Amino acid sequence: MKDLFGNEISVAQARAMLAKKGREPKGYAAPPGTGPDGETCKTCRHIYRNRMAKTYLKCSLMQAVWTGGPGSDIRASAPACRKWEPAA
Repeated sequence: MKDLFGNEISVAQARAMLAKKGREPKGYAAPPGTGPDGETCKTCRHIYRNRMAKTYLKCSLMQAVWTGGPGSDIRASAPACRKWEPAA
């Protein structure tokens, strides 16, 4: 099989090129796992639930860089980051 430029590629390489990119959320204010042990984004005061047709979880500290896609989402089950604060 050949790619767009005429180079030989395997079927596995072609599938890898077609796979969706950016599935991992990257909207955290700091690297997950750098906060208090046993805490998650779900227990942080900065979690924001953006309710649309579905609910998208965001970190309110990162509001300036929110996008309309999954690139600025977070996961509630992610370990807390160093900017974690207890929910009020």
